[in-house]
Order: sequence, then structure tokens, then C-alpha cells
Amino acid sequence: MSSKLCHDIIGPIGAVCNGIELVSDDGNEDMRTEALKLISESAGEASARLQFYRLAFGLAGGMGQELSLRDARSLSRDLMAYGKVNLDWPDSEGGVEMLPKDVIKILCNLLVITAGALPRGGEVRVTGSVTGEDWSFSFKGVGTRVVLREDVTHVLQNGYNENELTAQNVGVQYLMALCENASAALEILEVEDDLVALAVHST
Repeated sequence: MSSKLCHDIIGPIGAVCNGIELVSDDGNEDMRTEALKLISESAGEASARLQFYRLAFGLAGGMGQELSLRDARSLSRDLMAYGKVNLDWPDSEGGVEMLPKDVIKILCNLLVITAGALPRGGEVRVTGSVTGEDWSFSFKGVGTRVVLREDVTHVLQNGYNENELTAQNVGVQYLMALCENASAALEILEVEDDLVALAVHST
């Protein structure tokens, strides 16, 4: 997991360093302007990733046992703004309810899994509702040549298994461990060439 997070962060951090080098050089004003733009965009991406990852993979303590769905939605939008996959998660889908910390993590990780099935880009559409302690959400990924890897599908269907944990499936294993801890049920609704639909709900 640490390796994956470092891999995702090193790109924008490296771009910031490159931009700083360009600004430091005695170049023309156009080059300086482009360098400052690169620094700004890359720093924004790095910040968005770190804040989202803290929500999805961190929060061991210090932020209470419940978190706002509004914050999860906002950080998800910030993250997806820098990739090839658009996010359609209206404020009306789930509202601004407070949910247990593990449930918020489940939603964030399910977003990552769904977006990861769209290697050529596309859109993830999120729908959901919260009624008292009951909640349910669906994530639909639409794009070209959707790929839900076989190892990911296996874990989604069979649940967390420490003996099958690998560097390649650690993300989905973590998601299913969260579902187990939160007594949540996850299912694959549909997988086609241009569509993947996943759903999760309380039990």
C-alpha cells in the first residue's frame, strides 16, 4: 500500500521540482510563466491526492468516529479533477450526512476501484442514500474498454483473505477488510466492455 501511495504522489511532486528548476534558470518570461503554472497545477494535484489518501487510508484517530459525507464528496471531486476520469457525484446523492469512519473509507476506496477500471478515461457516476443507520451507494464507471482485473474481481466476490494478499491486490483487499469491519455488503452489479457497476450497502 505504501508503495502505491508513493507511486501516485511522486509524479506531481517531481513536476513541482522540475518547475522550480525552470524558474531558477535565467530564461525568458514565457518560460517562467509556464513554469509557475506547472508548479501551481502539480502542487494542487499533490495536495488533493494527499488529502484524499488521508481520508481513504488514514484517520487512525483524531477526527472522531463519524465523518461528513460532504467532506468525502468534496475531496473525491478534488482528486478526480486531475485525472482522465470525471466524477459525477451530485450533492443530493447521500446529502451531508455523518457516517461511520469506516463507511467513508469504503466509499473512497470503491471510487478508486471503479476509476481504476477505466484505463482510457471516462466517468464515474455515484448515487446513494442515507436513512438513519441504513445507507447504500452505487458506483457506475462508463468508458472505453473497461477492465475490472481478474484478481480484483476475485477479491470483490470472495472477500478479504490475508493468505491471498499481494502487492497487486492490496487496495481491493483493504476495501473488503473495511467492509467486513463495517458489516457492509458489496456486490458487482454489471461488467461490460463500456461499463462497470459496483454497489455497497449496510446490513
